[in-house]
Amino acid sequence: MESEIFHKIGEAERLELYPYIRKIDMMSSNSYIISSSGQIGLIDPGGLDSQMDRLMEVIRRLHDERPRPVVVYLTHVHADHSFELCRSSIFKDFDQVALAVQAEGARSLERGDPKMTLSHLLGKEIPPISPEVKLLSFGDLTKPVRRRLDLGQGAALEYETSSLGIGGGVVLKSQRVDLGGGDALEIYRTPGHSPDSVCIRAGDVLFLGDLLLASNPGVAGMPGWSREDQMESIRRILWVLERGGVRLCYPGHGRPLDVETTRRTLLQLLQYTESLGQVLIDEVWAREAAGNSTIIIQELERLFTIIGGRLVLITSVLEDLEEGEAAGDAEALLDIAALDALFFRWHDKCRREEKEILDIALVHEAGRIVGKLDEIFERDGASELFEDHLLRRAERLLNDYMVTYRGFRPPQCLRTGDLNSILRGSIDGFLKKPYDEGAILEAETEEDYLRALAARISYVNLPERVAVAFEGSEELSPAIVDGERLTDLAIDLLERLAAARAEEIVVETLEMGWGVTVRITGRGPAVLDPFRHDERRYLERSIALSGGSLVGWGEGPDPMIVFRFEGELS
Repeated sequence: MESEIFHKIGEAERLELYPYIRKIDMMSSNSYIISSSGQIGLIDPGGLDSQMDRLMEVIRRLHDERPRPVVVYLTHVHADHSFELCRSSIFKDFDQVALAVQAEGARSLERGDPKMTLSHLLGKEIPPISPEVKLLSFGDLTKPVRRRLDLGQGAALEYETSSLGIGGGVVLKSQRVDLGGGDALEIYRTPGHSPDSVCIRAGDVLFLGDLLLASNPGVAGMPGWSREDQMESIRRILWVLERGGVRLCYPGHGRPLDVETTRRTLLQLLQYTESLGQVLIDEVWAREAAGNSTIIIQELERLFTIIGGRLVLITSVLEDLEEGEAAGDAEALLDIAALDALFFRWHDKCRREEKEILDIALVHEAGRIVGKLDEIFERDGASELFEDHLLRRAERLLNDYMVTYRGFRPPQCLRTGDLNSILRGSIDGFLKKPYDEGAILEAETEEDYLRALAARISYVNLPERVAVAFEGSEELSPAIVDGERLTDLAIDLLERLAAARAEEIVVETLEMGWGVTVRITGRGPAVLDPFRHDERRYLERSIALSGGSLVGWGEGPDPMIVFRFEGELS
């Protein structure tokens, strides 16, 4: 359905819908104007002046054609849906105007509550606002009731309240608001995303607010979130859809959906929501997650640049050998153009909005990039061309970010381990070639030959440039460590030092107090700095996730990194 043009709603002659559907972001929601014989309704004015200006043009035209009350309905009071209400003069030319908000949301607006409106996360300030109509209040819900609220100039808002058990202990609480001419809005209480969330039905269309987004990463856990309420609200709307009569569903963000798509989405969402634990998203989470976003996206760019560059080399050599099909297979493993576009968008966004970009917006942009990287990278085919540890690091970064994005801490497998054994294994992994030396000559088919050739072309032999020595303390005490994370971290450090022109790398373990210290040093006449300042936060984070803590860096001619692990608990 097209945005910004009027559409008839169902069979009603005088009920029309004007949808304002915009790109999905944190700054503003979709908005919807409903024109009926007795009322002009605006659902969610949004958070942008330009959007509200366009909506007001339409509302003024409707009012000039037939004067009637204007009622603003909020699906909830989050600032991306409600901020334009702060423009106190916006409705000054109208005599009959009312703001209708679920009662708990009304209290949040009256207090100018920065948490419940999310204005603290969105970098906005909402002054106290007093709604004229408090929908689905506790008093209205205690028993069926019919009310008439005077809007002035002889106009009134009439509504009746009802509660209905729909099975499984779930109750559907609703209000029917008279629109005139026999038409009405049905407003359903659907807390979960926020305590004041509602869905609104007009004829054969249903406005969902943020019901479909409420369980999403970076959204579930915001102030007012309730996992249990969200699951019950999903069940309520599933029941409404199963009763029939709804043709299209309009979300607070995104395009309209047909009923079957909405139903399938809600069923999947119910299952996913049930799997969620307790999460909390606040300013502290947003600040920390934004910091992690920058760190992880930077490292993902480094890793995928390595992977992409090696794939370009494979493709180029195979094309020179007139092996077009094999070259195409290699090229298909990663969409390089899409990869470049993703990271260009990231840098452009950060650069343009360096002073203004919101923590929560940065987190969601990083989440979008990680999701796209996950889509465009073909892991199965890449496993034959790249070292296991390289692919493992890329995979772990993608997974770690999505876990963080969902409001949780990345998983660790901390156990008592022998650091000498783990680090020796890391050195072996660094030195080991990921291909069989004889595979090209021994290939029995052309397919085997091309596979072996591609693996050989892909490999960059960093170990041939450097000697690696291990100097581990004998009788080293066990330490608490995530062995797999430490293995990949150590290989990463060895690669960085080798690429920085170290001719010798020394890996040492030392027993110092109640714990074990690891020191990795690069030596040579012209060693570059392998631990640039902008990469140190990533390495420090990786050390922490492996169970250790950074002790320090050694700069100068022999760059060094030192970190420590706690000893086994007695």
